[in-house]
Amino acid sequence: MSNEHAKAEMVELLDEMHRQLREVARIQRERGLITGRATARKRVTVTTDANGVVREVRFGSGIADLSYSEIADAVVRASGDAAADAARQVRELMTPLQRQRSRMPALSDLVPGAPDIRSVLPPLSGELPPHQDSQQPRAEDIRDRDPGAMFHESGW
Repeated sequence: MSNEHAKAEMVELLDEMHRQLREVARIQRERGLITGRATARKRVTVTTDANGVVREVRFGSGIADLSYSEIADAVVRASGDAAADAARQVRELMTPLQRQRSRMPALSDLVPGAPDIRSVLPPLSGELPPHQDSQQPRAEDIRDRDPGAMFHESGW
């Protein structure tokens, strides 16, 4: 392989890496907007963020007809389903980039002994670093808050 050809391939590979980094940044922004939502027993609706962290629980009319254990079960089921919904959306968001990255040659294919350039790109497992606002609150952070602040009464 000629030196000029190798340089051209290297420039093309670096351009592709920059495109992918821009794409990862876009995906991270869009990922921050993802919410999963699910309803259980037609009375309990849970919303999660892209990490599956519960952000909202809403009780619909007729919630008083359920026992405490039925309400608890509905919250657990809706939470799991909402987290699964969010995870599905994250996978769908990431699929095009995963396909694109899988077609990318390793830098060592062009320069023997060079590190794999894919190793410097963020992981594509869907487990992007959480946004600051999507971390679980700590007990000491919410100790003095209104205990019902995360729950909304919706009609009963």
